[in-house]
Amino acid sequence: MKNPSLTKLIRMALEEDIPNGDISTELVVPNDQQSEAVIIAKAPGAFYGSQVMTMIMDQVDPASSLSFEVKDGDTFLKGDSLIHLSGATHSLLKAERTLLNFLQRLCGVASQTKRFVDALDSPNIHVLDTRKTTPGWRDLEKAAVLAGGGMNHRQGLSDMVLLKENHLSALDSQGRLNDLGQLILAFKTQHPGVLVEVEIETLDQLETLSLDHVDMLLLDNFALDQIHPAVSILKKRGLSPDIEISGNITLDTISKYRGYPIHRISVGALTHSVPALDLSLLFQ
Repeated sequence: MKNPSLTKLIRMALEEDIPNGDISTELVVPNDQQSEAVIIAKAPGAFYGSQVMTMIMDQVDPASSLSFEVKDGDTFLKGDSLIHLSGATHSLLKAERTLLNFLQRLCGVASQTKRFVDALDSPNIHVLDTRKTTPGWRDLEKAAVLAGGGMNHRQGLSDMVLLKENHLSALDSQGRLNDLGQLILAFKTQHPGVLVEVEIETLDQLETLSLDHVDMLLLDNFALDQIHPAVSILKKRGLSPDIEISGNITLDTISKYRGYPIHRISVGALTHSVPALDLSLLFQ
């Protein structure tokens, strides 16, 4: 499948790393030398990046070949071989760092996501990413989240309404906070397929805001002992939106939400500060 954005990103990465040739390889390696190499995991994790690896080698040298020992979404152990490569030694050395830069980052995201999903251990609650992604890498990182067993939140500002604290403050500053329900209804009438979510910070907001036409509610930084009261308020009002939790949720705390009447947990840490997974490319 052609992906112009990814093709451009890979081309930029290669141009950044090889602006005027690989002068180290040119110094010591004959042009006609052929080699085989393998990418090995130096830590356990979850794999994502097969399409990217193939596209990188296609740009560097279409005559090279790759053989994958794992599929996207597979888990692996420290020491496992992930990808075998063969081709011109010049080509493999030119591609080495770009291959690892992409793969280490993407496997890091997939692995981090799997850790959160496993720690929660609740099939009825989905773990979602956020828009806290590396600029230019959003599609890749969100695909890696899926490979790790998570789900994607909105892709960008254009595909879903999420009214957060600053939006509600802006509306309140106009003296129009009471118009929230009418504004949402008018929008959904014009755009019936677009979901609307509202961020809630206090139980008082749940009591007072007009939420009749909201698809989802984001309970931001709610304490655990506030979740059941929040659900009770919604029931009393006859509302049944999906409930999302967010705010400083870590691997140590996410399991505490297991069994609560919620549907989604969004975690910025799936992408915004995830460590790259340690991998090596070794010649055989």
